Amino acid sequence: MRKSQRVAIALLGSVLSAFPVAASEPRTIENNEPLVMRIIFDDCLGFIQKDIVPFEGLALLPITAKGKDMVRARYTENGAIHHLFSDRYVVAWGEDSEDRYCILLTSRPSDKTMMLGVERAGFPQRLTERADAVGMTENDMPGNFSPLNTMSWRKPDEDDKPGLRMVVMPTDGMEDQKIVDAGLIVVADRSDGLDD
Repeated sequence: MRKSQRVAIALLGSVLSAFPVAASEPRTIENNEPLVMRIIFDDCLGFIQKDIVPFEGLALLPITAKGKDMVRARYTENGAIHHLFSDRYVVAWGEDSEDRYCILLTSRPSDKTMMLGVERAGFPQRLTERADAVGMTENDMPGNFSPLNTMSWRKPDEDDKPGLRMVVMPTDGMEDQKIVDAGLIVVADRSDGLDD
């Protein structure tokens, strides 16, 4: 396993340490792929590369104790943490000694509306096209877009150190799984690898 893959998995593991697994309930989810792409490429990547405050104009709510418990202290000590739209989603962004990061997680169980629906079929390919355009030309897509597969995209490593990288996974879906909620998004770059 490549070092960058290990780092991506370690980053994901640290984010998911308190992430509960729960059975999906049959629900209707609207396709909202433009919002998902905005969160990844405008909000998170904009913060990481251009220091743009993410989620402007979207409903940021105060974090609850349950929401804060989902994110490791590493990601709450040096940045911002909020709920996005409702207590279903937790967002955190900031910079520590290792990474500049932007994270979206799903707090479950939750009866709040799923806002990040994407058509499961073809979504990884559409996401790959956008990732390629910003230099994340290496990817690891071990199977279907599902909670069972960790899908990641990254820039080629420099000096054997991981740089810009991203993980996106669904956290829930409709009963037929045609539309899934892209409720886990992690975008990060090493702190010393940022452009001035």
